[in-house]
Amino acid sequence: MKLFDTMILDVILITFPLTIYLLYIAYTKTFSKKENDLLFVVTVFSILYLILKYAKPLYANIPFIIINVPLILSYVKKSNLSIVITSFIMISYYYSFYKHFLLIIILEYFIYYIFYKKISKKIKLQYSILSFVIIKTIFTTILLSLLYNQFPIYLPQIITSNLLLYILSLLISYLLNKTEDILKLHMNIKEIKHNKQIKTSLFRITHEIKNPIAVCKGYLDMFDPENPTHLKKYIPILKDEINRTLLLLEDFLAMNKVKINKDIIDINLLIEEVIKNIKMLCNKNNIDLKTKIIDDDIYINADYNRLTQVFINLLKNSIEAIPKNKKGIIEIQEILNTNQIIITIKDNGKGMSKEILNKIKEPFYTTKRKGTGLGVSLSEEIISAHNGTLTYQSEEHKYTKVTITLPIESY
Repeated sequence: MKLFDTMILDVILITFPLTIYLLYIAYTKTFSKKENDLLFVVTVFSILYLILKYAKPLYANIPFIIINVPLILSYVKKSNLSIVITSFIMISYYYSFYKHFLLIIILEYFIYYIFYKKISKKIKLQYSILSFVIIKTIFTTILLSLLYNQFPIYLPQIITSNLLLYILSLLISYLLNKTEDILKLHMNIKEIKHNKQIKTSLFRITHEIKNPIAVCKGYLDMFDPENPTHLKKYIPILKDEINRTLLLLEDFLAMNKVKINKDIIDINLLIEEVIKNIKMLCNKNNIDLKTKIIDDDIYINADYNRLTQVFINLLKNSIEAIPKNKKGIIEIQEILNTNQIIITIKDNGKGMSKEILNKIKEPFYTTKRKGTGLGVSLSEEIISAHNGTLTYQSEEHKYTKVTITLPIESY
């Protein structure tokens, strides 16, 4: 019973700060990468503090194993700052237990980092966590053997502790990823819907502009240049109406101008997050999402949120282009040139005729029953603001391929 109580306490101490973190993101709708990273670092340190302050070891002669959960979460979230500082805290903690084996402890956490950089991206989450736990089991066994000068009699306890570490890390990592994916997908789709509302705004501004133009036309129809009274009376009215029209246009342009806030970002990290967000829609629509992403960090100077909006919009268009009765395939591929990255999104949907293809970037042109025709034109505007290009290729009843080219940062 005491063991069970200890396990429940460990779960609470880990999940409580994470729950606060997720609730805060959901409430504030904070999806800035920098702000999220900072919040996550605070969350990880909160978990560490609570464990060190209130948790109890499962077994008296074995140091905390569960304290490694924050480090595993840092690797899952790819938070480099959390990884480095948490690893340092782990090494300090275990050194207080294994006084004469600092180099072995450092080697253990160095192996975790190398594994994360070189291998973990190529395997599934559960296998990455399992690999971490296996390494932890091996090093715990070695260190306890050295500490007691014999093969540890605590091997069953070591295995039990690490099994709990694996189960808890897997469940919490899955919960964290899924919750964040759902929140991000919700916000991205909401952003797309918001852009569609621009069409309504355009119709309203058109109505407002028509009024002063109609007034100008009416007075011009009556205007006699030879009549001095008309010159005196109508010219000021025409000027006022033209100025009112210009003021309306200026207000509208200021309201609808796309704002770009650039920063150095990893485009592969962005694409990986977009893929995770869109996978649920693909699965729901019986679509196989295939990816060929370069296994390396590729940095560009860009607005993370705006580019996410573009990729979500393009992938959503691909999903909607595939008939419901057809096994869908969407392929995302990257090609790296000397100074640019080329990203293609290809689907096996209904495709487009040459006539539609020529008009696809025109604002308000759409083939969808409830479409606004603004998604592609807005994406084009965002990509252009990043000094990139957005091009389409398509063949009716066969495929559509979108190619995005963006400049990369050289170091």
